[in-house]
Amino acid sequence: MDSPPVKPPRGVKPVKETSGLLMSVIRTLSASETNEQRDREKAKLEADYKVCDQRLDQLVSRHENDLTRVMQMFGTISQSVTENRDRVRRTKEMLQDCKRKLRCKRDELKALWMEGLEYKYMLQLLDEIEKMNNVPSQLANHMAHKRFLHATKLLVEAVKLGKDPLEGVESLKELSQELEQRKEQLHLQILAELKNILYTRPCQHILTLRRQGSGRDGFAVHSPLQRSIRLRVSGRNRSNVSRNLMEDLNKLRVQDLFSGTFNMEEDLDSLNIDDNHRDYVAILVKSLCLLEKLPFALDEIVREMQVSLSYIIQKSTHHVIDFTENLDSKLALKELCNVLFDQFKEVADMHLKLLKWVDKGIKIHKIDLKPYTLQYYWSQVQEVLQIFLSDYLDLQNMSNDLQIDNNANASLTGDISVYFSRRKQQTKKKVLFKFEGSSSALSLSSTLKSSKKDHKVLICLSHPNNILIVFIPFMCFIEDIENVLGMTHGSSALHQFITQHISTVYLKRKSSEIMEQIENASKASDAWKATVLLDLSSDYKPLLMNAVTVERCMREWKAVLHSLPLYSEKIAKYSVKALKEYKDTCYAAYRGIVQPHSEDRRICSAAWLKDEDINRFLKSLPNWLNLKTQQEYFARSERGRKVLKGQPSEEESPEDVRMRNRKEAEILASNLGEGGVTASEILSDMSLLKDLATLQESMEWFSIRMFQYSSEFRLEPLRLSPNNKKEESNDLMPPVSSAILHQLTSIAQEFDELANTCLLLLHLEVRVQCFHYLLVQSPYNKDSHEADLKVSELSRVLANVDEAMTSSLHPRKCKYIFEGLGHLIAKILISSAQYMQVIDEAGIQGMCRKIFALQQTLTNITMTRELALDHARHYFELFFQTSEEILNGIVDKGPEFSELEYMNALQLLNRSQKNKDSNSVTVHLERLSDILGEVGVTV
Repeated sequence: MDSPPVKPPRGVKPVKETSGLLMSVIRTLSASETNEQRDREKAKLEADYKVCDQRLDQLVSRHENDLTRVMQMFGTISQSVTENRDRVRRTKEMLQDCKRKLRCKRDELKALWMEGLEYKYMLQLLDEIEKMNNVPSQLANHMAHKRFLHATKLLVEAVKLGKDPLEGVESLKELSQELEQRKEQLHLQILAELKNILYTRPCQHILTLRRQGSGRDGFAVHSPLQRSIRLRVSGRNRSNVSRNLMEDLNKLRVQDLFSGTFNMEEDLDSLNIDDNHRDYVAILVKSLCLLEKLPFALDEIVREMQVSLSYIIQKSTHHVIDFTENLDSKLALKELCNVLFDQFKEVADMHLKLLKWVDKGIKIHKIDLKPYTLQYYWSQVQEVLQIFLSDYLDLQNMSNDLQIDNNANASLTGDISVYFSRRKQQTKKKVLFKFEGSSSALSLSSTLKSSKKDHKVLICLSHPNNILIVFIPFMCFIEDIENVLGMTHGSSALHQFITQHISTVYLKRKSSEIMEQIENASKASDAWKATVLLDLSSDYKPLLMNAVTVERCMREWKAVLHSLPLYSEKIAKYSVKALKEYKDTCYAAYRGIVQPHSEDRRICSAAWLKDEDINRFLKSLPNWLNLKTQQEYFARSERGRKVLKGQPSEEESPEDVRMRNRKEAEILASNLGEGGVTASEILSDMSLLKDLATLQESMEWFSIRMFQYSSEFRLEPLRLSPNNKKEESNDLMPPVSSAILHQLTSIAQEFDELANTCLLLLHLEVRVQCFHYLLVQSPYNKDSHEADLKVSELSRVLANVDEAMTSSLHPRKCKYIFEGLGHLIAKILISSAQYMQVIDEAGIQGMCRKIFALQQTLTNITMTRELALDHARHYFELFFQTSEEILNGIVDKGPEFSELEYMNALQLLNRSQKNKDSNSVTVHLERLSDILGEVGVTV
């Protein structure tokens, strides 16, 4: 069986195979002229029709079953349609019959319908009355589970029912009034819950986190913020629960917490509906909108915001006191600041959520209200923190002190006649009686004191130095606020308050205190006598108490610098001012030692040091350069406390020592050997020399500390905050101007120069006293007993100087003072031969005894044999020989002394002979010149 015919697709037209056949037949028949032609056409058409009939019969026979089934179905459908038509006709007839019957009882039905409506309305009122009766119990249940939105909707609906449909029900009037009162109280409860969510919950959350994350000690008082920045800083130094506000806002933008709709409902199955703060705040705001109390609630929040923030401070203070009672108050104060900053940030997040939902509520409920902004919240935080700082920094007393100081300064600059004017005597006012001692007054004062005490609880004593503890944490927090609010750096009110206080109050007060300490330390009666030993090591010597005091003051400035890194320029200026005053005092003390009279030229060594050429010459000598090299090395190694590799060796050969000290001895002998030194030109008082030694040691120690202090201002800039957000941007520590740095370094250099001057003076003074005692202005051997006394006196003086220097100076400096002294004494004694008139065996032995005595004294001081004095003794032993023997000895052994020294010896031998012959001495001198010329060596 072939498949049934298929409908051609839409848009496809079947091909018309016989469309033009009929027309062609008609044209053919009409155009034919004879019947034969028509018969042919007819026969042809008949044949074609037979073919079509055969084909049609074939198709019918092929599709017989389908046609039969179609016909059966058509008959069935036709019969069903006919039956349905009959049913519709009968239904119409029945409806028309009902209509006729209803018309007959219209009034009776209308009465029944009206009666049904009345019964329905009565049932509805009964249901509403029952609802009204159930409202108190349902409301209590909702309030017990903090389902404020359900309670609000229930109350609003109940109050509305009581006012409109059930207004006339006498039994519900009392209930309606009670529900109206409950409605008025509900918004206060919602407001209290909202304040709890805004302030109490975030603060408790922060305190809990800090207690859990701080180990045994409770709070995180050992957080990285304890190390200071150096802000400078900050550390930077945040607690593990501290969050950056900018990061929080970015999270809010990413997660879009407030993209949801305002049409949220409470979950009646949830036991802790307030766990989700975001939805809980939305529910509270929506409840206030339904109660039409949102404007009132926001006004209350704004009005009590500062009080709430102050309460946070007091509550946190109590918590920190409880958990840090055994710790330092400074650490506790810093911990309190960190806790408060974390809490204020958390509270800010809650205010931000509240404001977002308030905006949505205003738009949806079309409330004419302009809410407060987050900027207002941060302004209140800054005001509260200003009060907080005022309490801890004792600003009231500081302002009073400054006012007194200003009045004093004004009086000093005013007319001097004020001091001499007659002052009016103040008469005491007699009081008949007072109420201060009454029981009511005492009880009232105790109540006021207790209330005041409860209101202001401080974690530590109020003191201006507390700014050093809180400055870096506060500046980091201020930077967060400015970043959140999009403000320029330094434009916030809290930043201006702190900077103005530090610049105009704290630093000035600190400078006055330090200047007063320096003045008291340097101008006391025993300021330049009192000493202190900072280290018990053998090489460490006593220092002036005033130098130690001033250095402690500079360490105070250093601590201020580390705590207030943004004020390095001002701190440097105040430091320069203090150091200049102390430097002037130190130089005045030096002049008081070396200038006992009107002119210090009378002190030979001090006058010499004033000469720049001599000063430069002494500093160019090898012994001075060697000393400074060692001092620089040990200064780097913390004054010799650490043994470093590559330590410079102090071992030198005798020949090196002789060559190093010979030049100095020759220069001093050439300048002081002719005129001599009088008693008024030396410092004979050992106490003055000891004071000079103590001053030298103190100035050198102080200069090293001041170089270290000035280097604090040259450090790389430090960031204030610790976690590196642009943090820390609190920007970088501002650089100190090159002029101020130069002044600091120059002052430290001047202290070092004063120490060098004192050491050079001691070095030179010992040598000047050798000239004073060894060069006698009268004929040298006029009184041999007097010369022996002078040598003995010199030995005693050298021993006393050694004792004074050993107890006051480092061994290296003592070595510098006494090193080369033997060469100088030998040079003086050898040069004294030219002043002798005669010399005999007793005189030679006397000179050898003097040399031996001096050699023994110097050996006891330097702990080394003074070979230069052996050389001097050998020189005087030449006088046991004749001139010929001396000349022959030069030829045999070579020259041991210089040509001038040999000439002085030959001349003295000639003067000592009984038969003096001037020609013989000339011959001996000529031969000496020839011998030394041949040898070619001059010693």
